[in-house]
Amino acid sequence: MRPETGRNEPSLFARLARRISVVLGIGAALLVTAAWYYAETAANKAYDRLLVGAALQMAESLSVEDGTLTVRLPTSAFELLGLAERDRIFYRVIDTHGQTLTGYDDLQSPTPLDADNDVSSVEEGIYKGEPVRIARATRVLADPAVSGQAYVIVAQTNEARSALTRELTLRATILVFIMSLLAFVGAMFAIRYALQPVERLGAAVRLSRSP
Repeated sequence: MRPETGRNEPSLFARLARRISVVLGIGAALLVTAAWYYAETAANKAYDRLLVGAALQMAESLSVEDGTLTVRLPTSAFELLGLAERDRIFYRVIDTHGQTLTGYDDLQSPTPLDADNDVSSVEEGIYKGEPVRIARATRVLADPAVSGQAYVIVAQTNEARSALTRELTLRATILVFIMSLLAFVGAMFAIRYALQPVERLGAAVRLSRSP
């Protein structure tokens, strides 16, 4: 007797289905990774604008009264930062002599205060053991009693932006999964329809070889 061959081999349809599922899976993974990257970028841009706006408002609140540099922190700046309810806020106002007027005395800017840095740029840092985003603003004073540059440093923890990143990524992942599933189902129907002539030919060959 001749041994039967090919009994355990998967059908052509199964092989095509497996390969298509692998391709769709790789594509879905790449799309989810890209979605996470763009979600993180969007979240950082949104909250960084609030952080920069608060730093600028605090810098604008600096004034010279009776020959002394004073600061009246605007409530609107904290209202902006308060939109990120999950986050902690740290700030420091530094006078023209490098002394802290108010805020956290140990809060530092990642780059030197006198560096030529774009006010709209926000940097990453660590403060009190937590990852934070740090913005700073410069106020140039030309009063006869007080002249020079004063600085405002504002730091914010990352809970709100991380939560927004996860939410946006989850929504994108659900959409990618649905689209991949629809593409897989559509491809299976198309393959099944395309293989019908092959199946009929195979059936005819088997019939012709049967005794």
